[in-house]
Amino acid sequence: MDFFVYSRLLRSFVILSLLGTFHLSCKKKSDEKEDLILLLGLGLYARSCAGQNSFPSNGAVGALTRLQIQPSQTSSSITSYNNPHHVYPPQSTVSRKNILSVFYPGTGSSPCEVGAILQQGASRGYHVIGLNYPNNDAVNGICNQGDARSDVSCFENFRNEVVTGVDVSPYISVDINNSIEGRLVFLLQYLISTRPGEGWDQYITGNNINWSLVYVGGHSQGSGHAAYHGKRRAVARVSIYSGVSDYSLQYSSIPSWLGAAQTAPAGSYYGLIHENDTIANFSGNANQVTDAWLNQLGMTGTLTNTSVGAPYANSKRLVTSACNGMGTAALHSCPMVNGFQTVWNYISFP
Repeated sequence: MDFFVYSRLLRSFVILSLLGTFHLSCKKKSDEKEDLILLLGLGLYARSCAGQNSFPSNGAVGALTRLQIQPSQTSSSITSYNNPHHVYPPQSTVSRKNILSVFYPGTGSSPCEVGAILQQGASRGYHVIGLNYPNNDAVNGICNQGDARSDVSCFENFRNEVVTGVDVSPYISVDINNSIEGRLVFLLQYLISTRPGEGWDQYITGNNINWSLVYVGGHSQGSGHAAYHGKRRAVARVSIYSGVSDYSLQYSSIPSWLGAAQTAPAGSYYGLIHENDTIANFSGNANQVTDAWLNQLGMTGTLTNTSVGAPYANSKRLVTSACNGMGTAALHSCPMVNGFQTVWNYISFP
């Protein structure tokens, strides 16, 4: 999953967001060249995110309040990966859940690009954070080249360092302050100081996050960080979209960390993937991801297509056929576009 693959992913994500919904109004394309032509003709979403990332501001989005907070505002120790966090207090007209939902975008993406799912959480009464973090390096790219190919701990150590900042990987450099957890601590402390009375204080005590009140989720590589987080911390729920894709070409296997004991409660992992997602299914096996969900992550239930409607046979393993006929990257990003709100409620925002 190199830069070219993810640049295509972003292009297709832009197109799908512009279309607004994935139902029958989706105009099917046979290849990504046509997707790119459409992007060149419109490109509005890309410009919108570029503008928001360069010039963040706070304001209303419908009934919601959106805060765009650059990580450097929360701590002087943060000087890079400075696209804004997107923060949504719970919608004022609904009952507060008193749960913090934190979402991790995929490789090279920013919280702006997953705004629809963030807004859905806030509209359901959750405190919501789309977290910006060091995410330019793709784990499958790093761990399937050079000396890392034979390092059986590469995948786990990579994710450990990104999530916690502990210096365990020779293939990436993320310190504690810039890690997912470090940035989340700084952001919560900043919100408590600047937004008193909104309830952010319940999620942290001193420098310690109250994980039992936190849901984590992510798309693509971000889903792997969320899944890893559930192994390390007693988060209340883990939501996986279009992942986890970790796979060693050297050993023709998924890494052992996926099957490690989890600290999150049993039954707390839920997932959604496109049935033809060849980016997430990095090995070439179309069942790589969904088999790992069942066998390594304990995600029970029959593999269920979202077309059956809620409650989706009470399964924790969902697939979608939406966006079929579009390009490879479009299928990978499809679970993040408008139209999946009911599914998001089931997976991320009960």
